[in-house]
Amino acid sequence: MFEWLSAFRPARAAAKLAQASNEQYHPVTRPVGLFLGGTSGIGQAMAQQLAQQTNGRAQIIILGRNQAAADQIISSFPKTPAGTPPNDESKYSFIKVDATSMAQIREVTSKLSKELDKVNFIVVSPGVLTMNGRDETSEGIDRKMACNFYARFRFIYDLVPLVQKAAESGEQTGVMSVFAAGNGSAVDLDDLGLAKGFTLKKAHDHVVTYKDAAFEEFATRFPKVSFNHIFPGIVITQAITKYTGARFILPLFSPITITADQCAQVMWWRMWSQESQWRTGSHQLSHHGEELPHSKFVTPEVKKAVWEHAIKMTSGHSSAEIS
Repeated sequence: MFEWLSAFRPARAAAKLAQASNEQYHPVTRPVGLFLGGTSGIGQAMAQQLAQQTNGRAQIIILGRNQAAADQIISSFPKTPAGTPPNDESKYSFIKVDATSMAQIREVTSKLSKELDKVNFIVVSPGVLTMNGRDETSEGIDRKMACNFYARFRFIYDLVPLVQKAAESGEQTGVMSVFAAGNGSAVDLDDLGLAKGFTLKKAHDHVVTYKDAAFEEFATRFPKVSFNHIFPGIVITQAITKYTGARFILPLFSPITITADQCAQVMWWRMWSQESQWRTGSHQLSHHGEELPHSKFVTPEVKKAVWEHAIKMTSGHSSAEIS
């Protein structure tokens, strides 16, 4: 409840502070950034800012469903000049993947694990805009929850060893999930995944707690990497502006809204920070980039149950991986 009320406190000042700090980010080696859900909105803005801040000296992989959108985004990125050494030149690509399919996510992460030597940043922000009730995939997962938690979990689970590798080399690293930090609820350990008691509110609130629980476990297992779950605030993206009447309603909220670019500045602020408190650990962040209190709903029992459930639901229903 706290964070929804806090949404009415403008975040533009935080975005200015973040931008001033972010301008100091100049990596020694070419960073690798993966953006699941990066073909629009906040994910797109995050990818664009990494390309701009490094003047194109970055490897950026955008993952999503929209090839045309990805091509347009990539064409706008700055590129290193001819003659740049191969390890420093711009390297941009797109991988088509449906984030409601755990099989597709596993196929993609298997491919990336073999092709990449390291990963510096993982940003996950895929989602499905619908008010429909439970809509199960062939894998038995509600499509909304698949995008908001399960695909994100699997993507990170499979690739975070490469992030740890970059961190162990002294490089800047971080994982960022864009959702609703600070807005979780108690979860029913007998109904993880909400196959029995699904409602839209539960699907939202439970995912928040699942994410916080998983990130705390990730931080324990990969102690050199930071895992950040952020509530982005009221961000003006195409997902909002396309709705009928948006051009009449949105001006009324302009004092408390921010752009996707401003939002991205705040998120990069934490992943590019040189302060030790942001370099490791699990963080639940407000749209001002401020640390929120530890979720009272994440107990050791919840953390263990969510971790095992997430692995089972994203691995083809095999329990062999659970550890």
